[in-house]
Amino acid sequence: MKFYDVDNALQEAINAADKPVRLKIEIEMGGYFQPVFEQDIIEANFYSIKEAAGGVSSRGDVLIIKNEKIKMNNERNNLAGSEVRVFFSIGDGLPYFQRFKFFIDNKGIQEIKGPGRKRHIYIGLQDLSYKLRKTDEARDWTAPAIFTYSVVCDKTMPEKSLVHGIAKRAGLNVNDIDCSTIPVTLPFIRLHKNIWAELSSLAAAYRCHLECAPEKPLVFAHSPYQNNEQGTVSNEQFPDNTYTIKGDEIFYLRKRQRADYYKNTVRLKVNMPVALDKQEIWRYDEPPVFYDEFYQAFYPFKYPLEREIEISRYEAKYRVVDDSGKERNVVFADDIDTKEEAENRLFTNEKCLSFSYYDTTSYSDRAVLTLKKEVDCDLYNASIHGRPIVLDLNRSCFMRDDDGINNYGTVALNITGSYFSDFEVNGKPHYEDWVGRELAERIQQKHEYTVKTHKALFNSRVGAKVKISLRNEEISGTVSALSFRYKRHSAFISTFRVFEDKGAAQ
Repeated sequence: MKFYDVDNALQEAINAADKPVRLKIEIEMGGYFQPVFEQDIIEANFYSIKEAAGGVSSRGDVLIIKNEKIKMNNERNNLAGSEVRVFFSIGDGLPYFQRFKFFIDNKGIQEIKGPGRKRHIYIGLQDLSYKLRKTDEARDWTAPAIFTYSVVCDKTMPEKSLVHGIAKRAGLNVNDIDCSTIPVTLPFIRLHKNIWAELSSLAAAYRCHLECAPEKPLVFAHSPYQNNEQGTVSNEQFPDNTYTIKGDEIFYLRKRQRADYYKNTVRLKVNMPVALDKQEIWRYDEPPVFYDEFYQAFYPFKYPLEREIEISRYEAKYRVVDDSGKERNVVFADDIDTKEEAENRLFTNEKCLSFSYYDTTSYSDRAVLTLKKEVDCDLYNASIHGRPIVLDLNRSCFMRDDDGINNYGTVALNITGSYFSDFEVNGKPHYEDWVGRELAERIQQKHEYTVKTHKALFNSRVGAKVKISLRNEEISGTVSALSFRYKRHSAFISTFRVFEDKGAAQ
């Protein structure tokens, strides 16, 4: 991934670095965007960071001279949550580049009274990721959303795309999402966390770049598991479209060892959903049970005995029996017998039973039934068939680097998650390929560099490749965090945290 593309003339001005940075801010007020005059902006700070969970989020704050129009609109409409657009340019006569799309935080417009008669306005800013964290808080999570037989991401089939299905819960549509096609099929997903947390977990499992970017509300791209030009899952190593920061442009450089990142053992353990062929998923087996002269079990439906399935709505929980004879719970089933098909499976000594209530749609893991008895009889079999999905509990993958363990002892990383798959990638299941990549990255003894420059690199982005060119060495790395500081009477400062690249996972 590279820096954002900007106008050629603007890029030349960035490279020349001989003109002051221009800042433009527009605030949504009642259906239109009110510009804030540049001379009224005292200070502005913007920053983005790659979160440990997997996504990239951005924040900001702006301090401006007291603005009566903003104050009056805030008193009238409460501007908390209003959209704020942030643009940068250099010198005079060059186009502006929109770098951020923010929203005013819940504290709204804050007035500050300084020494003497000074009055300022402070605005805290947050990107769409903050809203995505809060979107599902009011939902009933006792009945969470379920996705079945979905691919990870495919904008040509949004109805079967997991990324689009999750984002839809926040009101985002196909045109709001910039994404790659990742054709890995996930049989069963149940959402438990908020939208941003779920998308971040999905991005971590498929090594995607997840960001609420200015060009699209949501970006989910740059995965080594995405389709290549031939339409197949690739083992792509993205080209190093790197930007070089030269030593004479840097006024601050700090190097530190990232010992916390080093791991020489990776242990992954997940409950893997597995789709099975259509088969029996429920059989009636409630006591009392008797046996006939042929040792066949039967269940008497005779007065005065009244069974629960007769007198109430009985929950028939789906289960299957595997080849080893172990019973496994079903988390989801479809292609389930109709009422007529289920009644045809009723085996009695007389034609005496039928379903007066038969519901297989209210729940994904059970049916709700009521059997109606016409006359006393014995039931030999009542069953339902369907296509089940079961959980393969504690599916695990363990990899280690023996040399690292001999030198440093075991330093383990324990991983779990909902989005790992046994879809084949490079001749092995996705989750094994993922563990191999993670271990290959983690065994590197890496450094992190903090770089500060007055160069106006406002088109940089987290996840982009950079090189730091010093007199005696050249360092390659990936931007893991950045910040821009604008002050009206001071030089612009671009700050980067660069995580050293010593070799990509194969």
